[in-house]
Amino acid sequence: MINRHIKILVSVSFILSGTSAYSQNMSTELSHLIELAFKNNKGLKSYQLQVESSKANIATAYDFNKTSIYHGYDENNIAANDKALRVLGVEQTFLFPTVYGAQRNVYKSQWEQKKALYNIEENKLILDISQLYEQIVYLRNKEKFYQHLDTLYSEFSRAGSRRFELGESNYLEKITAKAKSKQIHTTLVQLISQKRASYEQLKALVQSDEIPLISKDNLELLYLENAGIGRILQTEYMERVSQTYKSQMKLQNHNWLPDINIELFTGTTRGLGYYQNGFQIGVSIPLFFSGNIAKKKTAKLDLLSWEAERSNKEIKMERFYMQKQAELDQHNEMIRYYNENGKDLSQEILKTAEMGYKNGEIDFFQYIQSLENAISIEVDYLESVLLYNNSYLELHYFNFNE
Repeated sequence: MINRHIKILVSVSFILSGTSAYSQNMSTELSHLIELAFKNNKGLKSYQLQVESSKANIATAYDFNKTSIYHGYDENNIAANDKALRVLGVEQTFLFPTVYGAQRNVYKSQWEQKKALYNIEENKLILDISQLYEQIVYLRNKEKFYQHLDTLYSEFSRAGSRRFELGESNYLEKITAKAKSKQIHTTLVQLISQKRASYEQLKALVQSDEIPLISKDNLELLYLENAGIGRILQTEYMERVSQTYKSQMKLQNHNWLPDINIELFTGTTRGLGYYQNGFQIGVSIPLFFSGNIAKKKTAKLDLLSWEAERSNKEIKMERFYMQKQAELDQHNEMIRYYNENGKDLSQEILKTAEMGYKNGEIDFFQYIQSLENAISIEVDYLESVLLYNNSYLELHYFNFNE
């Protein structure tokens, strides 16, 4: 019976040992989930609508003030026939022509800023779904592993009870086997619950009526093309914010220019027999400069404040990059240890424990401890692959949050 138990555990070891390969690019299964999320995620849709709204707002840069139409009668305004004129006129005020162009540049910069922010949110959604996908694949592997262990320890428990009844073992050995069986079974139940919870998180992101069950079995080390795409998007966004502040500052400079007023009017009165036309052109200039000076100063301080904040973000981004690189090195060291030594060591522990227990060289408790040591090596390796992939995804999509 012991040989059969050991074969079960060794088979689990071989199942896990296939996870050392690299996954080249995104799986079709994951791509489908991301595609569903792009169609259905309401949060992403909100950012998309903000982009569209900001684009539509560009056309308002050339929005003119309302046109004034008036009718007047003034007895001081006498025509050639000595009667007062009745005047009908149209008046329009325009900003200085270059102001409209500067205003358009502000709105265009804001639109490009919104687009850059949308790209970041889209990128973050891919990251969140990818990490949950890896988490579920990890849990599927671990669940499969513990299902084998559950079978193994259940048989140990039954065998321990039988040996106790036959007087071949003591009571401590019996209850230890039973306790270990319960412990493994509890872990298995927890893994199933964790997997169900991860699916619920995935549903919250995909927001589709029904998402497909993940069928991928082996957890692989990730390797994706376009490395560091997230960092590029962060840099692009910060540059767009800078451009927005600069364009707002330029707009304040144009606001010093005068407004232009144009008025067209015509007048007539009974008996005159013709219309008397006229026009008036003028400019509006500020007599008090304190408001414009304050606005210009505010725009400049806003730009300086943002540039300081941007520099701070860039420093933190560099630290974040170095931190994730260090995490990758740390997890990779454990993976390298497993591939070079741990896998063989785990199988050697199993074989030695089998021989020692069968030949009476070790007791039941030493045998169980040996099995746990072998299990620990396998589980640590599986967790290291998951942690490596999480750090890799955060570095690739650059999930930088202050």
